[in-house]
Amino acid sequence: MHRCLSIVEVQRAIFREVQTGPFGNATLARLARTCRIFQNAALDILWETLPSIRYLIQCLPPDLWKISIIDGYRHEIRFQRPMSSTDWEIFFRFSSRIRTISSLFQYTTPWFGQSLFNLKLYANSNVVIALSRPPSHGPLIPNLKTLCWTESNLEYVPLLQSLLARSLVDLSLPSSALRSPEMPMDLIGTRCPLLKIFCIQDDGSPSPIPINSQAIFSEIYMHLSSLESFEYHALDEVVIIGLSRIPTLVRLSGRLQNNLQLGRLGSYSTPLEFRSLESLALELGGNDLSTVASLLEIVHFSPREVSFILPLDSSSTPDELRLLFVALVNASDPERLSHISLTIPPGTTSGGIGQPISLFTIQPLLELPNVKSFTFDVECDISMDDAAIDALTERWPNLTKLSFNPSFGWGIQSGVTHRGLITLLTRCASLTEFALAVDFCEIDIPPSSIPLSRFGNEITSHCRRADFVTSVIEYPASIAAFLSDICPKLTEVTSFRDEDSDDSSVDDGYGNEWERVNEVLPGFLAVRKQYTGMSR
Repeated sequence: MHRCLSIVEVQRAIFREVQTGPFGNATLARLARTCRIFQNAALDILWETLPSIRYLIQCLPPDLWKISIIDGYRHEIRFQRPMSSTDWEIFFRFSSRIRTISSLFQYTTPWFGQSLFNLKLYANSNVVIALSRPPSHGPLIPNLKTLCWTESNLEYVPLLQSLLARSLVDLSLPSSALRSPEMPMDLIGTRCPLLKIFCIQDDGSPSPIPINSQAIFSEIYMHLSSLESFEYHALDEVVIIGLSRIPTLVRLSGRLQNNLQLGRLGSYSTPLEFRSLESLALELGGNDLSTVASLLEIVHFSPREVSFILPLDSSSTPDELRLLFVALVNASDPERLSHISLTIPPGTTSGGIGQPISLFTIQPLLELPNVKSFTFDVECDISMDDAAIDALTERWPNLTKLSFNPSFGWGIQSGVTHRGLITLLTRCASLTEFALAVDFCEIDIPPSSIPLSRFGNEITSHCRRADFVTSVIEYPASIAAFLSDICPKLTEVTSFRDEDSDDSSVDDGYGNEWERVNEVLPGFLAVRKQYTGMSR
């Protein structure tokens, strides 16, 4: 055997590739059993991620445990006797290798060697009690780095406590686990001081955190000095104030608590500082746009990415959106903010904004010179023309993505023509994808009438995907020829499809014709490439 294969780092690199192949884990298990030199490294990779506690318990003596079938999809595991010192020695031999737990009580099983079925595993109380009290009085899995806890059963909380290790850097919990009196929030801060990623999932519990524990929730930030990413579905004043005290926070996402009380935040003499924040993703919940704009006025941050899920309804106005954009520009560093997204919650049927959105609405954002990605996808009409595209591209020449209402359509006739599209592609040379309704009436002519001298001459070689939303065309071949001229690397052309329509065979004026454009475009691109090669 070559000497390099005795290097542990080389072994692990090889075994990770083995694990990704067919029968990966089975192959690793064979390597661990047949070669002493490979044993430790193979077991480390094999046990690095624990998909279910079932596999760990099944390594223990068979007289200790028993799995009973409750029904076809639910199994229960129980201990038939107390765990001995020998059992614990075996347990820690494997648990010390585990770095990630994705799900303790679910596992998949093959069915006739083909598909996989998810089975639910229930732990008997004697299993929970035994594993919650390891003889070492330390964490059950001492080197655990990532824990995704999905159990809402509060009987399992003692087991969760035993998994909180000092090495933990990524923790995901359901909000119901934090309602248990056995799971105080400050326990996470004291036991997991190196935590970098903390996610509190919304499991539908009516009261995520009891009111009397809000003070404890704020104290946790005193211990998590390394926290970089936080996600929570009920961000209120206490949480926001606490997060502003964490100098290492880089990513913040979640949903604002309904009826946010800004008075508690405004009582501070200085703005709330989020000095290291680079990514902010907020669902605004039941708060109106003016409340969120007021929130932005009392915070200072310098993010690179901002994403808002807006609670728009028929009472919202373009002026309120404009004020939100003004507040965003004033609160952030104009030189850093480069990715902006504004959408509405999936499945929203609120009727949207009653008035069209125009360039005037988003004009405050044009003060941000380094915007690379802009997505605006809300239920409203879009009023844009070539002059708007000209102004937008003049201020945002570094755009790589521009998207206006791909999910809802523009509602009214677009004022953007093929000239505006050429302006967009010319000025934004790095643009890779866009969603834009375009009025092609001037060049939407029968193929036999296409002039020999056409527009384009390879304006961009970067654009790969184009969504023409509610653009209406009549001659797909003519439009495909135009697109092959200006975007020779285009690989996908899509358009808006009315999901409320039950008859997919009905031509809505833009859906079916754009499908034909997507079908014939590769042929035009191939001919153009061949012609270009012959003319050189």
